[in-house]
Amino acid sequence: MSPPVADPFASSPFLNKVATLSRPELEAFQLRKVQKLVARLYAKAPYYADRMKAAGLTPDAITSLDVFRDRFPTSDKKSFLEDQLAHPPFGHRLGIDPGEVALVNMTGGTSGQGQEIYGRSQRDVHHLGYLHALPWYMGGLRPGDIAVNCVPAGGMTTGGWGPGEGIRIIGATGFHVGGATSTESKIDLMLKLGRVNFIYASTNYLHTLTETMLKRGITPREAFPEMHGLFIAAEGYPLEWAEEIEKHWGCRLQEGYGSTQLMGFGASTGSDGVFGKDGKRGLMRLFEWETLYEILDPETGAPTAPGELGEMVVTNLSVEGSPVVRFKTGDAARYVPWNEVGDGKAWSAIECGTIGRFDDMMKIRGNNVWPSQIDAAVFAIPEFGDYAGRVYTRGGKTEIEVRLAFAEHLTDLSPEARAALIAKARAAIKERTNVWMDCEECPREALPKFDYKARRWKDERQSGYKF
Repeated sequence: MSPPVADPFASSPFLNKVATLSRPELEAFQLRKVQKLVARLYAKAPYYADRMKAAGLTPDAITSLDVFRDRFPTSDKKSFLEDQLAHPPFGHRLGIDPGEVALVNMTGGTSGQGQEIYGRSQRDVHHLGYLHALPWYMGGLRPGDIAVNCVPAGGMTTGGWGPGEGIRIIGATGFHVGGATSTESKIDLMLKLGRVNFIYASTNYLHTLTETMLKRGITPREAFPEMHGLFIAAEGYPLEWAEEIEKHWGCRLQEGYGSTQLMGFGASTGSDGVFGKDGKRGLMRLFEWETLYEILDPETGAPTAPGELGEMVVTNLSVEGSPVVRFKTGDAARYVPWNEVGDGKAWSAIECGTIGRFDDMMKIRGNNVWPSQIDAAVFAIPEFGDYAGRVYTRGGKTEIEVRLAFAEHLTDLSPEARAALIAKARAAIKERTNVWMDCEECPREALPKFDYKARRWKDERQSGYKF
């Protein structure tokens, strides 16, 4: 495995400054930013002003972070979409004049509810680049490095604009190969380049890229010996899969948490990678000088205990155009408070590899089943290349089908070995979900392919009850 990258905190005066803040100093900084934000939005953004007035809250009442968290109303995707519909295109959430909007970002719409629209100021555009450069610099990307960005570039999403800006800010050489470029063509280009130092991809796409290389007889760590950073985001994964990835590539796997609402990344492992010192899951440190985080029970709104799954609720501290204030993201995360992280920094953290979506959870036979649980069961078995699942009804009974495809580079597995691995996956799924599922083999080409986030599950139960 490649050696660790140089300490980013020693090489960056800014990172060294925020890394040495005490917790009281960090929280005092957050409070000053929150007070300025609330005062500005009360004067400029009717959406937030109306919500504050309905709660009997004025800016001068925000005397502490506790008051802010207890009294400022939360928002969610539904309320944002209603605001946009009533006051197109940005709703009444803008903290700047409409003529100052320099860039428009939209969410991807993968939830099926609609796309939130965000107006960005000129300063926001620069900040968007910074919030992509920050975790990559912490992860070891440096001027002169060759970085391959496998996330589709352009369009209106934050993820389409941010990577190019982030790589440019650092001074690395970026090859933006996402989107229409096939996986085979990406690999051909990387081989022509010879020296590749850093890859940014979704978890799913790094899996696809690795699998395709192995099918072609390419050993990534031998083809790209100067690789020192693999940076993933957007999806969970089992640690067994992460171990295989690091073995194939010969370098650390790193992870970040980001979203359109955060205007880029809001947390990162840095060069530590996705494994903790004990070999268990590592942590992504939260960039708390840029975002105020709360991890809350989605039903009660109460803070979750350390290590429990809760919903990420975020407040932008530096965004000008369309800031989010106590926005319920729908993202599920396990929270670790700063004083339990154990690295001497005042930043809290979330657990690597377990970010999910509360709206992805399926209630099956009385059990809360998360797609990430099945992902973990399947991808802990390296012989499998991918899978797809569906929940449906037949004769009034809930049925679950999981179609499993073996990795394409494995051509010598006997029928007996394949059957044993299918049975192993079925047992692993039952152990993680408490639900027996029907598992069957299918050809790899019969499964859908994803260039970014994978959506492997379909819930067809509603249609099954039609007469």
